[in-house]
Amino acid sequence: MNSSVAIIVPVYNQERYLEKCIDSILNQTYSDYECILVDDGSTDKSPEICDRYAEKDNRVRVIHKHNEGVSAARKDGYKLASSEYICFLDSDDFLANDFIKLTIEKMIETDVDVCSCGHYQYLDGEVISKTYDFPDIVIDKSQILDEYLLPIIGKIYSEGYKNYPGYIWGKMYKKSLISDECFPSERDFFPEDDLFHLYISPKIQKAAFISDKLVYYRVNEISFTHSYRKDIWRMCKNRHERVAEFFADTNEKKVRERITASGFFSVYVTLRNAYELDDYSKFKDEIIEMLNDSAYKHIIKEIDFGLLRPRQKMMVILLKLKSLWLLYNFRTRLFRN
Repeated sequence: MNSSVAIIVPVYNQERYLEKCIDSILNQTYSDYECILVDDGSTDKSPEICDRYAEKDNRVRVIHKHNEGVSAARKDGYKLASSEYICFLDSDDFLANDFIKLTIEKMIETDVDVCSCGHYQYLDGEVISKTYDFPDIVIDKSQILDEYLLPIIGKIYSEGYKNYPGYIWGKMYKKSLISDECFPSERDFFPEDDLFHLYISPKIQKAAFISDKLVYYRVNEISFTHSYRKDIWRMCKNRHERVAEFFADTNEKKVRERITASGFFSVYVTLRNAYELDDYSKFKDEIIEMLNDSAYKHIIKEIDFGLLRPRQKMMVILLKLKSLWLLYNFRTRLFRN
């Protein structure tokens, strides 16, 4: 099937939400698209749901494969697609009816390579609108670094700095931007989506942002934010090292600041993840492993206090002092719920 747009949906054990996700695709006001569902070795009823939709609508194609993770599933969908434009949607999220129409129209009208839109959070049937707000702008090649990539790969929360989410979804891409290297495994890198943008950025000639919020991101009560994730330091460190390697030949202050912020993010996420163990002894073991890593020692040395919030400064001070007991017991002061 030749279509102008491919929507790729990696699916793993999402029988509870999958129908709403697929229905939101089939209800699009733009009709020239295909939906590629990649069943990543699901063990629930997700495979049957995928096949049922494919049987009744020829716009739906299904890949069944053994489990390799979300990045590999996205990559398989990308390789199957023959369209000029491509986008990704997680199987527990869903789209506004005019997502494709508005993003494609903007891309054609302005001749851009990627178009980003806003999103809502969706929690227990409640729509949460307080999320990232995008301006309605078009940027050219000379602005891609400052206005697209840096706000994703190294978030700085001091006044005057712009930050954008690095989600792979919520965007429409020209397929020509994408290559196999854009899909590093989430089992080795966190967050792996940031690296997708890192790798496509050299090919982007123009990019558009629209203020419309067209994706509904389901807040999962058992998501990473509220559950312990094994090996998170290794994955965050790997991601940071890829970022640093990408900019190895760049000494611009604005870039070095963002690299420093990328390193701080790795430490921040590791610390927050260790709190989820809810046991001081296990927390201590987790953090000591990070403290003994040469990569951590380089990151902590490079952190710029001027770019940190007060709570973040306190966290870094306690880390430098190796005051792990205080770090553990002050966690409600150092991190917002």
